[in-house]
Amino acid sequence: MTRAGRDGGTRAARAILSREMAGAVFIILVGSALHFVFDWTGGWRPAALFAAVNESIWEHLKLAFWPGLAWALLPSGSGSAALPERLAVRGYSLALTAILIVAIFVSYTRILGDNLLALDIGTFVLAVVIGQIGAALMLMRGPGSGALLGVGLALLALQLAAYALWTYFPPDHWLFIETRSGLTGIP
Repeated sequence: MTRAGRDGGTRAARAILSREMAGAVFIILVGSALHFVFDWTGGWRPAALFAAVNESIWEHLKLAFWPGLAWALLPSGSGSAALPERLAVRGYSLALTAILIVAIFVSYTRILGDNLLALDIGTFVLAVVIGQIGAALMLMRGPGSGALLGVGLALLALQLAAYALWTYFPPDHWLFIETRSGLTGIP
């Protein structure tokens, strides 16, 4: 039985979807601000963990990841999923968001031959909204098996490790190269 079925059907499903759409707004606004934090702090290296340090695709993935993780940590009211479940769902939904950002960006820039700011922003917004819809659908279903929970938590842990490590030690890969300068990592 789904969580929505146990908690009052459509009303519970709407509450979950509403919360996750509020999360989309939160992620978009906070993520947009994080785009500028590294510069605002004068290049303070600890800020690099959370904020974009250059214009590479990789650095823009952090703009959805950290606010998405913060959203999962915020208390979500009575009748909502427990923290481990919310974190596991984020493991899946934030991976989906990152995959969508990369896929949409690469697709449209290959077609157009260049990136456009309006399409970059639209890509971010669309990927975040789809990721949040995915999170809502998973939360509506309720806790899955222990294996699904474990995989979601493992996905989240891998993303945490990757963002922490590869921000400071970016691999030699096109995802990490700033398209305009050809540089990688922290300037």
